Amino acid sequence: MKEKIGCNIGCNIVYPDCEDENKYNEALYFEAIPEYKKHGFTHIEFSHVHKLDEAGAGRIREFCRTVGIIPWSIHSEHLNADGAQALEEYLTIQLHCCKIAKALDAKVVVCHIPNVAPRAKALERDVDVLSKLADITHEYGLKLAIETPPYDYIIKLVDAIDRDDVGINLDTGHSFLEGNDPAFVARKIGKRLFTVHLQDNFGVNDDHQPPGLGKIDWHSTLTALNEIGYNGPLMMEMTGPGVKCRRSVKELRNFALEKELIFAKAYLEYLWQNF
Repeated sequence: MKEKIGCNIGCNIVYPDCEDENKYNEALYFEAIPEYKKHGFTHIEFSHVHKLDEAGAGRIREFCRTVGIIPWSIHSEHLNADGAQALEEYLTIQLHCCKIAKALDAKVVVCHIPNVAPRAKALERDVDVLSKLADITHEYGLKLAIETPPYDYIIKLVDAIDRDDVGINLDTGHSFLEGNDPAFVARKIGKRLFTVHLQDNFGVNDDHQPPGLGKIDWHSTLTALNEIGYNGPLMMEMTGPGVKCRRSVKELRNFALEKELIFAKAYLEYLWQNF
């Protein structure tokens, strides 16, 4: 086996019981970030940045440096409608996301493939849309990581864009939900992998559960990430109450976020140290 890479574990910032994205403002992030540091996370992802301005993002960046945690990525918005006006509005929003990511000193922008019919079947259109986005991320010195399944399509899409700063985000939960072993998908992605969203489910719903509270084989998944030389942080992707209330197992719908963070981080560290 290849020499094992380091084990830095991160997570997207989720505020307990906060489903309103408009409440993810500067004050909320100042309150939430120390909690992630307290639980030992080294990296964070910002899922909602549309209420931030560049000055506020700069203050958050400096706060992260003081606390000792690294802004790694942001999750940008989705293209959900067809047409020139929708694309213009989408790129305007993405420009704002990139300005915030730069001010935060984040490294990666995660985006979905266009959620527009026909989804994952219009390669030329999607290459055009995401190439325009890649021009923006490149301007701000950011890498673009594309998700979600089908990953065969995303690999084809990334290869067609053919830029060193455009790669893939492996979302284990979405991959498993489509019937694919995340370890197998990771090996297919290979060097295209820029970042990850580690989350679990039972193969029924998009539960966004902590790694280990589902059916994914995490030993196999981490082994595959190591084999392909992935050297970014192991980024978990937790969720707020809007998704948690739909989880397959009723008892996990009210599982406290603090417990999720503590359990999953300890579980990933244990697996990483023992394969």
